[in-house]
Amino acid sequence: MPVTALTVGIGTIMDADEILIIVSGKNKAKALYRAVEGSVSHTCPLSALQLHQRAVIVCDEGAASALSGEAVRYFKQLEPLYTIDPARKTIF
Repeated sequence: MPVTALTVGIGTIMDADEILIIVSGKNKAKALYRAVEGSVSHTCPLSALQLHQRAVIVCDEGAASALSGEAVRYFKQLEPLYTIDPARKTIF
């Protein structure tokens, strides 16, 4: 259980130049499904990232387990397009 937390509003997040979300574990599969394949909705704040120009979601197999096969294939084909530049500490 976290001792401290930081709360940031969706507007602040959407104002960021780049966003990186890391999703891990099967227990997050439904939330990731709603964020990626569902409609943009206030009931799933992460879904707002569908509207961001430079948002990247990195997830493991467990978290991706609820995604449709079509979505998984689509995102796997994008994977080679993103590389990490250690000098800039940026994903592009």
